This record gives sequence, structure tokens and C-alpha cells, in this order.
Amino acid sequence: MTKIVKGGNLPVPGQVWRIAVVRRAAGGEVPEVDTSALLLDAAGRVRGDGDLVFYNQLTHPSGAVRLLGRVSIEDDQVADWLEIDTARVEPAVQRVVITASSEGGMFGQVPGLYVRTVSAGSGEQLALYEVDDATTETAFVLGEFYRRDGAWKFRAVGQGYDSGLVGLAEDFGIEGRDPVEPASVEPQSLAVTKTTDPVPSSAQAASPVDTPPQDAAPVDTPPQDAAPVAARPQDAAPVAARPQDAAPVAARPPAAAPVGDPAPGIPAQAAPPSPWPPVSPAASPAGLFGEDFPEFVCTGNGRTDITVDVPLPAGFLLVDSYRWGEGYFLLEAVGKTGKGEKLLANTTLRDYEGRMLLRHEGRNPLRLRVGSHSEEDWKIVIRPISAVRPLGEGAAGRGADVLLHTGPAGELVGRLRPRDDHAYFYARGYEPDGSDHLLVNEAARRPKSSRPLPEGPLLVAVRSAEGDWTLDVGPVRDEGRRSGRFWRRTR
Repeated sequence: MTKIVKGGNLPVPGQVWRIAVVRRAAGGEVPEVDTSALLLDAAGRVRGDGDLVFYNQLTHPSGAVRLLGRVSIEDDQVADWLEIDTARVEPAVQRVVITASSEGGMFGQVPGLYVRTVSAGSGEQLALYEVDDATTETAFVLGEFYRRDGAWKFRAVGQGYDSGLVGLAEDFGIEGRDPVEPASVEPQSLAVTKTTDPVPSSAQAASPVDTPPQDAAPVDTPPQDAAPVAARPQDAAPVAARPQDAAPVAARPPAAAPVGDPAPGIPAQAAPPSPWPPVSPAASPAGLFGEDFPEFVCTGNGRTDITVDVPLPAGFLLVDSYRWGEGYFLLEAVGKTGKGEKLLANTTLRDYEGRMLLRHEGRNPLRLRVGSHSEEDWKIVIRPISAVRPLGEGAAGRGADVLLHTGPAGELVGRLRPRDDHAYFYARGYEPDGSDHLLVNEAARRPKSSRPLPEGPLLVAVRSAEGDWTLDVGPVRDEGRRSGRFWRRTR
């Protein structure tokens, strides 16, 4: 058992890790404790509200960080379990900070607080850090995974705060309000308000995990309902920037011409008919998000880099990807340095089809990278926003899609009918200026979410694990119920 002290660090091999935050169960003078994680960029700030994983957002959009749930153990102790897949952490993220916050008391009243990191696959322990100097703090940065010289390391931090989860999150760039509330919300509406069961119900939605070695303490058994861990990328994780579950392509086209090694550009080919009729920008709010342009189509198999040689205006565009057969398939947008900047597809599903949203700066040609572990055929189609489907009432689909909301503000109700117990459903709305709103972020046996939907026009990007989803737009709910919604427990 490797014990480290505050400030100590260890190298972290590239694999999936599980982190247990262990302490005395709440009751009497012992306050309630919640575990969370923040994904930070090089400046030590989050990029948006989605970079906080906590009791109301159990999974990061990339799928790299998940809050698995809570288990009760002997000796009146409990453990919250987090999972971090370092291989799937986006390049822009430099640190993943493990935090805890208390309600109704201070950490000096929480006996037996420690953090244990183990391999999700083998149960082998990486580090154990005991917090033995807590006093009046109501929030703690317990430890962090951070990049150093192209590799990952883990550090025991032990830094306390007197501002609780909201104040701690604000220090890292999370706004202390609901993401869809106007800036004039009164500060007193930001208090964290808990309801009944402190255990997120969505943690009951998955299947058993590997058990740590027999000599591990009882506290070190992850939640029995957590999702199974397998070698990535085969483990389809929730909410990743990957549409995992699109409907199979109706008919396979003739064998695609192979694409060679990374080339400076691939000529555009005749585009297949779009399933949605093009709409003139002058006749639709879609024109606010981007101008029309000729569709770009590229087909091939295996791995390659693609330079889109069709002139693309600045703004949003649609990226449709198709892969016939099975095996690992990845599609990402590539930056000037050759590193992946935006994950567009990442799946092992057979006969995959998905649509993702991408914002193009317009200054340089768009570059894409296809990663495939097989020689199965694939096709990439770049389409203008005018090809987007309307959100309307009763929108339905599977996997990844993009919809256009043009109506007034309302309530967005999302539902997913999963094919198995492992389910995740995610939707984010984008305004023409690029500002965004988290609309749906649910993990459960049958995920259902109801969130405020801003007034259109708004592009709604949807992603899900396996299963069929629906999105319905209803009237705005009582305004009094929306105050502080981001922080209030909804589970």
C-alpha cells in the first residue's frame, strides 16, 4: 500500500483509474460530504460548466471523468467513487482536480478522510493520501491528475477552502449561477439545496465492476452498479464527444476508393443527396449560424488525414460520418500543430452513422483525421447548417444529431430508451455567437431530463449511448423553481 503525504506525487500509467474518497458517514455532528472533479486548462480554469463533474452532472461530455456513486461500508464509513480514463482526457485539459465539499459542518468534523487511487482493471493501488489536518474548511482539493512532459502524474494536494463547493468552483471559473439564468440572479439564490437521498440514483444504472485484490480493505470496493471497465476504446463510455449509437446506414455504397497516407488535400467528390432539403439562409434562422457552401465528401478506409479543399466560411457546420463494418473508428478535427482539437466520432459500433457540430474559424482549411483499426470503408460529409433538422415537437433519433430550435423559451424534456443498463444522454445548445448552454446530462437506467430551453435560434447537439432518444419542447415552468438550478440537487 503506497501512502503519500501532502505535496507528494507519483507517475500514473496510461489507463483507467478509480478514486475513492472515504470518510465517516454523515450523522450526528458529522456533516454530509460530496465528491466532485474539475477539468482545468493550462491556465488552471474550466472551459465551461460542463468541466465540473458533480452530483448534478455525473459524467464529463468527453466521457473521460465519471462520478460512479457511493457505497456504504463497515465501521460506519462511506466512499464516493470517481473514474478517470487518462487516455480520453481532451488535449486542452491539463489537470483533473479531485475535490470534496461539506454541508452542515466543517471538514474538521469529518473523521477518517482519505483518498485512495486504484487501477480500474486490476485493483492494484497507486496511492493512498490521508487528510489529517482539516479544521474549518468546507471544501477541499484533495488531489489531482496532471500532465507533465507528455505523461500523467498524481499529486496529493490537501488545500482547504472556507467557501464550499460553489465558492471553490467559482475560483476555477464556474459561474455561481444556473447556466441559463440571467446575470441579475440574486446571490442568495445560489445556496446548495439538497433533497432526500444523497446517493445519485443514476449510480444504480450499470453493471458490476472488477473487484480489487483480496487484501484490499472493505472500503475499497467500487459501487457494484458502476459501469464495467474494459480496454478503451471498446468500453463505450457515456457522453463522450462520441456519438456511439447512430442508426445503421440503410444501404452500403460501392467499395470506397482507398485514401493514401496523410496528404495535403483530398479532392471533393459528388455529394450524395442530403436527407434534409437545403434551406436558404435568408429564409431560415439557420443562416445566422453559417453561410451555405458546397458539400464536401471524402471516402476511404483505414487511417488518413484529410484537408477539406472546399472554401468554408466562418461559423458552424455539420460533420456527418459513416463507417461500414466493425472495429474502432475515430474522427477528429486537427489544429495547426497536428494535434486533435475536437473529437467528432469515437466508436466501435458496427455500421456507424452520426452527425456532429463543429465551429470553423474560416481562416485556414479544415483538417480532419480518421483513425481506424480496420480496413472497413468510411465516408465523411461536410454540410452547411442549412441542412439541419428542426427541433420542433417530438424530435427523435439515435446516437448523435444536430437540431435547430427557432421557437420561444421553454422547457426541454429529453428521454432515452436504452438497449441495456448502461445509458447516457447529453445535449448542449449553441447560440450564433458561440455561447452554449448545457441542456441534458443524464445517466440512469432510463434517462429523463427536464431543463430550461433558451429562446431560439439555438443549435441543439445531441449525443447518447445505445438507445433511442426523444426531445420535446414544452412551456416554461414556474420561474421560482429555476433559481439556483445548477447547484440544487435534482436526484
